[in-house]
Amino acid sequence: MSILKTYITTQVFFAIIGTMNKIQRKFLLSADIQRWLQKQIFTLDKIEQFYTKTDENRAGYYLKYFPDTYIKIIIDSEGKEALQHIKEGEYISQAKNNVGRKVLKKNYTVTVAKGEGESVFVFSEYLKGLNGLYILEASFEEAKFMRESETLETLQPFILKEIDKDEKYSDKSLALCIKPMEYNLEKEFENIDAFEAANLFFWQVPSRIYVRDGVALLLYKNLRLLHYYKMNYQGKHFSATLHRLRVILRRTATILETFSDFFNPKIQHFSTNLLSRYYEETKFLRYLYFLEEYSGTRENVSLSFYTTLKSLISEEEMAVTQMLLSQPFVHLIQILTRELHDQEFEQYKPLKKEVKKVVREHLEAFEILLAQTKEGYDEKMLERIYRAMETLQTLLEDFFHIIGEKETQMIVDEMNILLKPLREYRNCKERGIILNDIRKQSQNETLNITPLLCEHEAELKERIEDSLKLLRSSRFYI
Repeated sequence: MSILKTYITTQVFFAIIGTMNKIQRKFLLSADIQRWLQKQIFTLDKIEQFYTKTDENRAGYYLKYFPDTYIKIIIDSEGKEALQHIKEGEYISQAKNNVGRKVLKKNYTVTVAKGEGESVFVFSEYLKGLNGLYILEASFEEAKFMRESETLETLQPFILKEIDKDEKYSDKSLALCIKPMEYNLEKEFENIDAFEAANLFFWQVPSRIYVRDGVALLLYKNLRLLHYYKMNYQGKHFSATLHRLRVILRRTATILETFSDFFNPKIQHFSTNLLSRYYEETKFLRYLYFLEEYSGTRENVSLSFYTTLKSLISEEEMAVTQMLLSQPFVHLIQILTRELHDQEFEQYKPLKKEVKKVVREHLEAFEILLAQTKEGYDEKMLERIYRAMETLQTLLEDFFHIIGEKETQMIVDEMNILLKPLREYRNCKERGIILNDIRKQSQNETLNITPLLCEHEAELKERIEDSLKLLRSSRFYI
């Protein structure tokens, strides 16, 4: 190794272990920087870097300085780094266990001493999977030299933005995550605000976005819809408004459960429980509205039943309205809105890849449940199957344009073979429970509820049985 090469490598070592007392700045550059570099005197290093699988207390990565310098970096539980030279054989062996991508880059090092103290500018040109990415790390001995740096001033036309605190450009993120994407997340939130609330169902998550940001935008849309339907229902007690409110309650809880790792565990747990509780507490009124509409189609519904129904509807409307005005409901929307902007749990992974991964996991779990029904099933098993399909339906509807419309539609069509009769069967069972509750609450044991009971429960059971047999032979692909 040449003396110059040894010097450069030593500087890298110092930067890694943080023993050099320098002011460092980091910038994202345009590819045009190559034109500027061609006119400079620089030293060139070609470097390969990869991370290995980690245990609980120790993490590590490896560096190769072409052609024949190999370095191992160990990071302890406190974040301190230690390095050592290793032989080629160990490097090649560990390379088989790498996680993420191997980062390959060329470092152009320009040292400026005249009039600026000694300032070092390292221009990294990334290759292969990160092709087109250019990053500058500038080191200054004092803040004064940075402020007065003519070189830094000359580089301004090539600087796209400062990335000192942008984790997606860290060595680790570049190795373990996708090529960094650039977009204005706050602008995306503003785009949602620009929609009329009634049209928000037509809003779609952008496809080129990180998964955590995509989920945050989707939840923000849901929070706006919750507020919109809450206000509408308070103004006029329409059954359709309550139905849409309940749909958003369930869908928001499903998204929080599915992507729980992206949020503060306490907030996620509190919000999911409250959303689910509100969904259950509004179920009775939803059925009362249905029975009111259904009663109008049945000639043999007694006047006493209809009078009891109207009285119960009035009481439940008041209770639901008070619930929507309550402090917990208002607090729920406020804390979730704040949580969406918290970047503590950021994961620089692509939305499309992660959504497909989640959907595949749920499809596999659904297939396992289907297989278990071959040995028989009870009401609890049917409920588990229904919940699994409900979650899948939410994910497919929210991300159909990300997953692929054709693939999504094929799965939805096949699932509906079972979902539709199972949903109707559950409604029949719950309707019977609700009707018996109405009879008890009326204090009239002779109140005739028979005309409103489900008449085709046995037929639905047969359809469910046939659907289970059919779907057990199916395989779902995304």
